[in-house]
Amino acid sequence: MSNTAYIPGIGNSPFGNPNTNPQGSQYGIESGYSAQESILIRKAIKEAIFDAAPAQYNALKLVFEKEFEEVNNDEFEYLEHTFGRTAPVVTVGDAAQAAVAGSSQTQTITFADVSHLSPDLILTYPDNSKAVIKTIVGNVVTVESHTSAGLPLVNVGDVFSIQSTIQADGMDYFSNYERLETITRYNYIQLFLRAWRWSRLELLKYQNSGTTDYLEKDKKEKMRQLRTDLFVSFFNGTRGEFAITNGYLAKSMGGIYPTMVAAGSMSANPTLAGLRSAFETLAFNTNFKAEGGTRFIYGTDEMLYELSKIFKDPGLRYSPSDSIANLNLKQYELGTMKFVPVSCELFKEQACFPKDWARKLLILDQETITPVKMKGLPAMNMGSTLQRGNNGSREAFQDGYVEANLSLRFNNPVGSFSIDVQ
Repeated sequence: MSNTAYIPGIGNSPFGNPNTNPQGSQYGIESGYSAQESILIRKAIKEAIFDAAPAQYNALKLVFEKEFEEVNNDEFEYLEHTFGRTAPVVTVGDAAQAAVAGSSQTQTITFADVSHLSPDLILTYPDNSKAVIKTIVGNVVTVESHTSAGLPLVNVGDVFSIQSTIQADGMDYFSNYERLETITRYNYIQLFLRAWRWSRLELLKYQNSGTTDYLEKDKKEKMRQLRTDLFVSFFNGTRGEFAITNGYLAKSMGGIYPTMVAAGSMSANPTLAGLRSAFETLAFNTNFKAEGGTRFIYGTDEMLYELSKIFKDPGLRYSPSDSIANLNLKQYELGTMKFVPVSCELFKEQACFPKDWARKLLILDQETITPVKMKGLPAMNMGSTLQRGNNGSREAFQDGYVEANLSLRFNNPVGSFSIDVQ
């Protein structure tokens, strides 16, 4: 016989739907309600936890599509050779010289840099006049015109071009000696880690009595956060050193954008009205790729939409010969140049990038950017420690972790450019 008597239908009955709530019921604990909770029923909890994080990870897939390059150390250097020709810029000019039949005219010009100049080198003036270098003393260069030709006025700031060397038949000396000039770039390997800890009984309770796939989702979330760490660092990491907890020193990698800034890559800060002009100017001024070469445009959907108005067409399907084709990217053409827009919604996520990145466009020569890892370490790794009862461990808990090591090699950053839309 029941120990509780009640009259059905009476408003203060201890039973009925309002008082039939699982323990921990939101209705039961809501302020102002007096609903009862029962141990006899359990919460209706969907087993699969919904993932509400951003889904725009095409950029992440594209960045790490390229095979990792392995290096032997956590610091590495790489060399580039330069174009070998630098346009001389005038710092002290000279007066015009009129032509005299049968003779040549002389000028003395001071250039900002003469490291790429030598005697018997033909220079081209801004008005397309020509002169040959006779002597170089310090930064002062003496030039002579063609026979029977004059020389134009030279102003401060004039930019000359280098035409060629020249020699005469029968010369018994060389006047032009050169060595290949290189630029040394370097970067650090950065170590990344995300970890979690479960005490022994706590973990067993989740395994034995868990109502959802929380343990699995928790591991996946650590992996996703690690990938996000890698992505943000790949784009915006600054090379250097941090003194972290307990006195440890750690190296941080240099990412794409800080490397571009340090190398002097071209950039612009136009309004939306000036976006077309800025993009076209920078695209042509940084076009070092072979004819028909492709560069990738990283930006938020909003910025890519604004940019798409420049091309005034829906774009062609980008069809590379690898798995990038699965990303369904489009391709735009500007002259012989090709550009592929890549949505990067994480740029507007202030938990990942500064606020101004929401209106930033990075136009990158992807072929010059290579992810780098240290030889002997997997690029990404997941594992766990032992707990008590396993091989003599005394710890009554278990730590799990996901870790990675990453850096990048970015050759010729000046072949890429950035735009910050105001």
